[in-house]
Amino acid sequence: MTTDNQTIGFTPLASVVSQQQLVEATSIVGYHSKGNVLVIGSSEDALPAVSQLSELNATLKATVVTIDPQLSAIEKNLTEDGVSLYRSSSLQLEGHLGHYHAVAVTDADKLDLGVGVYLETGLFDLVLDLSSEPHLVSELAPFGYLHAPDDTALAEALTQLPDLIGDFEKPKYFNYRADVCAHSRSELNGCSNCIDVCAANAITTQGEGISVDPYLCQGCGSCATVCPSGAMSYAYPRASDAIDRSRKLMAEQEQCAIALLHSEDHQQQVDEANLAVGVLPLAVEEVTAFGMDYWAALVASGIQRIYLVFDSQKMRSDRDAVLEQAAWFHQLMAGLGVTDEIVIAIDETDVASLTSRVLPENALAGMQTAQFDTHDDKRQTLRMAMDHLYEQLGSVEAVQALPPAAAHGVISIDKSSCTLCMACVSVCPAKALLDGQDSPAVRMIEANCLQCGLCEAACPESAITLTSQYRYDSIEARKILALNEEEPFHCVTCHKAFASQGMIRNMLGKLSSHWMYQDDKALRRLKMCDDCRVKDIFNDDGSKGIEVHRDASAEET
Repeated sequence: MTTDNQTIGFTPLASVVSQQQLVEATSIVGYHSKGNVLVIGSSEDALPAVSQLSELNATLKATVVTIDPQLSAIEKNLTEDGVSLYRSSSLQLEGHLGHYHAVAVTDADKLDLGVGVYLETGLFDLVLDLSSEPHLVSELAPFGYLHAPDDTALAEALTQLPDLIGDFEKPKYFNYRADVCAHSRSELNGCSNCIDVCAANAITTQGEGISVDPYLCQGCGSCATVCPSGAMSYAYPRASDAIDRSRKLMAEQEQCAIALLHSEDHQQQVDEANLAVGVLPLAVEEVTAFGMDYWAALVASGIQRIYLVFDSQKMRSDRDAVLEQAAWFHQLMAGLGVTDEIVIAIDETDVASLTSRVLPENALAGMQTAQFDTHDDKRQTLRMAMDHLYEQLGSVEAVQALPPAAAHGVISIDKSSCTLCMACVSVCPAKALLDGQDSPAVRMIEANCLQCGLCEAACPESAITLTSQYRYDSIEARKILALNEEEPFHCVTCHKAFASQGMIRNMLGKLSSHWMYQDDKALRRLKMCDDCRVKDIFNDDGSKGIEVHRDASAEET
């Protein structure tokens, strides 16, 4: 399915599954539209558009709302043709095809427009926005919302609206695993990559994770590409299926060394191009849905260059996000001695120029291809592919530095400030940080670190620093390293280990001047475990009670 602000297309699922050669089909998202249209604009513009809609298809039933910020109350009129015409100072609008909720708002009152015109569901199916600026602002407008600020856009919208009546289906493109999501822990903010990159505004914060509206999602897949943990993955097709399919096509084509990733939109340009021998066209749902794990798997399988075909008329944030991922991938490859660009973005007009097989001279040409099984675990797939490339090419340095936003790296701890409170360990979503089990310690597995920043945000002493990098040797990257450790502090009463030396020192330093801890007994309790502290307080209070009773008896005597 391919969409933009003015065009919507729903591809029958069976056809798409056949095209993509999926191992498993994903679930379906359905839309139902009866043709109830909300037209936003002045009466001078909107009413002629309504007349044209009626002529095109009598099923299209229109309601008009005009926005005038000067109005103090909502006004309603009925035209001679029976069209409801509302005027309001503002409009609240949200939803998708078959499910648009519109509320007219002024300082004095509110009116649900769908209810006001007695729609069965209280919702509009379609929106035709004639305003100069769209009321729904997103790079990818929701299905059923057509913004037509000029005559050309209006003419196109009027031809599309009759086709948006009926029942429609599309795949649910994504899978989400909340257990490995690095968005939030303990009300602390971590990674927001998927929210920032979503061109359809389909992803929002929910609790300690995120929520994706499947009706707004349009399958660009950039959320899966930028997700550091693999919590968000592309379900249509799955990563493992896409890699296996690409490998199969590579095996069928002689001297395959260049991959050309393109969507169905650019199939005509690919078909008409006289592609050189060794250039393998790969039709995918969206080129933005494939990131470093897919690229690395292809390179490990013999591909030396990957072209991504983009529409020159659509410059969206998801394209920028993919190119940023490509820049990080090039840094990983540079650490292996391959300094040429491998992943290259081109416009659809450039496809015709791929008539010669021009490749840089580097070590990839003579490399033995990989045979490892692919996985739907993003980080594991990338690690296996990089392991193969590291084994074949070696590395310039053991560790490759990466930009701060990259999803691989280490943390360091200022031991003079750290109290080993374990706040960092408790919020780590990737099990990159571990406690010392029987002793006060923070340990780390570098290969697991997402650089999400949750540990840094959780540290009460600001003792944590993040460093983005990639360690090529997987054995070293998977070792458990001690970042900070101390001898345990033992209870002064029962001698049980219950805290770290630094934590007790910190508490004594901060509380010694507090009025509640001015006597030696109170300070000594800070050095006791929980059980002994409670017993000490109880015994102290009990002895005080006995003394009070004795004093009262003496006075009576």
